[in-house]
Amino acid sequence: MYPTETTVDEIMLNTFMRIGHQYNENKEYVFAEKSYQKALALRVKLANINPRKHKPLLVESYMTLAEFYEAQGMYALAIDKYREIITFARIFVRETRLVSYVMILAQTSVKVAQLHEKHQNRQLAQYFYAEALESYALLGEEEAYTYHQVSLFKIYLSLIVLYEEERLLTHAEKYYKLAIATCDFLIDHGLTQYNNELGKLHCDLASLYFFQANFRKAKKHYHASLDLLFDFVQEDSESYTESLAIVQNNLASIYATEKKYDKALIFYKRALPQLSLLAQNNPAKYGYNVAVLFKNLASIYYHQKNVKKTEFFHFKSIEIFKEFTEYNEKKYNIELASCIIDGVEYYNQHTLGLYNAENILRKYKLHEEAVMLLGRISKLRKSKIKERI
Repeated sequence: MYPTETTVDEIMLNTFMRIGHQYNENKEYVFAEKSYQKALALRVKLANINPRKHKPLLVESYMTLAEFYEAQGMYALAIDKYREIITFARIFVRETRLVSYVMILAQTSVKVAQLHEKHQNRQLAQYFYAEALESYALLGEEEAYTYHQVSLFKIYLSLIVLYEEERLLTHAEKYYKLAIATCDFLIDHGLTQYNNELGKLHCDLASLYFFQANFRKAKKHYHASLDLLFDFVQEDSESYTESLAIVQNNLASIYATEKKYDKALIFYKRALPQLSLLAQNNPAKYGYNVAVLFKNLASIYYHQKNVKKTEFFHFKSIEIFKEFTEYNEKKYNIELASCIIDGVEYYNQHTLGLYNAENILRKYKLHEEAVMLLGRISKLRKSKIKERI
């Protein structure tokens, strides 16, 4: 009685699955869903009758429905079915410690994390990425194949993005370091294409330190990034050119902050051709960076007491800020006003320029930066009056 009963159910289950696939291929999704659900109901019934044989196969039935719902854009239902798989996989891992179940748990956790990330639920995304990492940690060294390291690397990159979005920079720093170590592992095992990833990771981690004013660590990773970028030149790649420009520009800024003006000048000059090329192809995105670089060059030459070059780059930055107001009027006008004020304050230009800056800033008097610049103008006028007295 018992074998006959289960045999009939197994035949019916396989039939529902086959019919479900046919409906799915023919885009008859309502019927496909009903067939998959009937197959799942039979699998649950069989699992209760013969757990040893059918309980592990529940994963396959839930996976079919989960992937179906995901393909249809029914994310809540997809997540629900994927989480059922995670529940069973957790139990099977505890009971058997088999690598196959560990991999199911890890890969399904990543699936759920990605769906939550896509729908802006960062906390749940972080939770399931963490579970995936815990699952991979269960693999012994003999199972820690390069393939798994690639999967880990992708998880680290996702966690970096999530934590940076929440400004949890200590957490982001942790996963940058893990991603860099994993990149080194992959390169050592012959996957040289990860050299580009490694260069970008060093650059991004350095930028994290840069904006925290941790210039010692920023310099270390910028120089590491620069070594890799020069070794793997990609002349046609905008992302490569952008990374190279960012590294050299930010290194220059660090050296300028440290009053090492000769070194700063070297890196600003190196960044200029890359930024100029980017601005030529995409002025709306990169024009601002070129203008700021000219502004910084004026400051460097001022500290080196080179009046002629100070004036050249100062007026060049004003010219570019004026030119690019068509792309973002407020942003470029405020920077233009700042540049004019610098000319009066540092480069001995006529105070009449302050009226031009003031007229620009009055249009943005509710903007915080504009208010600060108007304060600078007021202080400058008072100091100039005192000088005349």
